Amino acid sequence: MSSFTSLRTSRVTMKYCVAIFLSTIYFVDAFSSKRCLLFNKKCVDHCPLNMHPYHTRCDGQTMSQRTCDDPQTYVIGYTCGWSRCDCNADMALDEDAGLCVPFKHCPPPLPRGGRGRRKFSSRGSSRIKPTEPDAFERAMLE
Repeated sequence: MSSFTSLRTSRVTMKYCVAIFLSTIYFVDAFSSKRCLLFNKKCVDHCPLNMHPYHTRCDGQTMSQRTCDDPQTYVIGYTCGWSRCDCNADMALDEDAGLCVPFKHCPPPLPRGGRGRRKFSSRGSSRIKPTEPDAFERAMLE
């Protein structure tokens, strides 16, 4: 009977040890995982200077990010579960440099060149044109 009791006690002790071990792994993983804020298509822990975290909390419409190329903010729609770094106040993101700059100091847009465009010459219609006037045109001429 004593061997049965000691075997039972060792199984219970083993279950507690496994439970404590798994709980420890869970808590260590929970506290060691890093935050993911999207910045320059990468996950970062903290936003750079002149930026703040913007979280979508599934509680409303998500706003677009103000950039030098697209200075107007607009509603993207209902999104949920991601975070990004947004520029503070009246600053805009210069996507080429990856920094927030005052909107007044955004680089001017480059002029669009005509390279790569094909110019079409005007050519006659490919439809067959009648050589003689039809009945309607003859009535109009008379």
